[in-house]
Amino acid sequence: MFYTLFSWACAMATLAALLYRLPKLLSNAKNVAVLALCAYFLFNSISYFVDLDNFRGHLTELLGFPNATTIAVQVSVVILTASQQITIVNLALPPRDARRTTLWLMVGFGVAIGVLVLLFFAVHPHKHANAQETVYLNLQDRGYALYFTYYLTICAAGRYQTVLFAFRYARTVPEFWLRLGMWLVAGGSALILVYCAVRYWQIVALHTTQVTAPWKSLFWLIADSGTLIQMVGWTIPLWGPKLQIIGCWLENYRSYLRLAPLWQALYSAVPGIALEKPPSRRHAWVPPSPLAYHLYRRVIEIRDAELILRQSADPIALHRLDQAQGLPHEALCEAAVLRSALKAGLDKMHSVDDSGEAQSVRQRTPGLSLRQEIVTLIHVSKAFQALDKPGRATNGFPG
Repeated sequence: MFYTLFSWACAMATLAALLYRLPKLLSNAKNVAVLALCAYFLFNSISYFVDLDNFRGHLTELLGFPNATTIAVQVSVVILTASQQITIVNLALPPRDARRTTLWLMVGFGVAIGVLVLLFFAVHPHKHANAQETVYLNLQDRGYALYFTYYLTICAAGRYQTVLFAFRYARTVPEFWLRLGMWLVAGGSALILVYCAVRYWQIVALHTTQVTAPWKSLFWLIADSGTLIQMVGWTIPLWGPKLQIIGCWLENYRSYLRLAPLWQALYSAVPGIALEKPPSRRHAWVPPSPLAYHLYRRVIEIRDAELILRQSADPIALHRLDQAQGLPHEALCEAAVLRSALKAGLDKMHSVDDSGEAQSVRQRTPGLSLRQEIVTLIHVSKAFQALDKPGRATNGFPG
């Protein structure tokens, strides 16, 4: 059950990665790195789809010999291993060195595939079951065990080189998402190396009596996890930056809502601070568009209200605020000043005069960024709400 789910997940993930990268290939058909990466996704997808129980029986009948899907999977794995190395080489090395290394990789892996196919038909594995059991059954034959050891050695050598290439390239890349992607590719390849080691362990255990065989499901859990991690690593440079945009929007929306109680109280007292009529309380949670602009306006409007309300604030609360500048309880003191001004009533409020001598409740710190200003006002908003709770005095200190 879980094996089938994991296999389908990997098959669909690799296919989705291929389709996601395909437009880049169509516009850069001569780019070797993009071409090799799409080949990596393609053969990764093939290696999973042809081994799914839904398809492998039909493909075996179509190709006309037992275990046809087994050799198809193994050849695909060797090709995708080579493709992954070629991708990193063409990203990391100068063009001339990349072309030379790519040629050697293609020749080396091409010879390895040729030998692999010849050995497969020489061994001619005949035991056939579902995708999870076929390799295990055939490994009990010494000839197939030697053949499979050769296959594992190709994979292990290729993935070891991939880990080295990815680590080296990650250290030279300044762009965060590409660097993260290379670390994930290296990590996924390292898991495939662990898979090879566990397979070696299984071969030894099957042909000796001194070694206990590993848990059967351990192979595909490690291999599939490594594949999924690599899929993320190879695609995250494209969709990762979009996460930053989404994260920024969510952070702005959260800040917008957290400033709402303070802003609503100030707007009720000084409606003139708003340029636009605010939404009803029922729809106050709906994010306005553009959100960044309305959040900025909310900060400005709160500061404008403070400028007006200072005229009516409790002098003692103002003095405490002046003494608390830079201290942890500064936000609470500022909230207490606003609460005292609102309690004083509208009849004591005065507009800012033309002399420009009116001051805001808080003296704005020079060089304070908008994000820092938002964080500061969020603390004030929380303290403002806390003053309504039992046990708090009007000026914001325990009674």
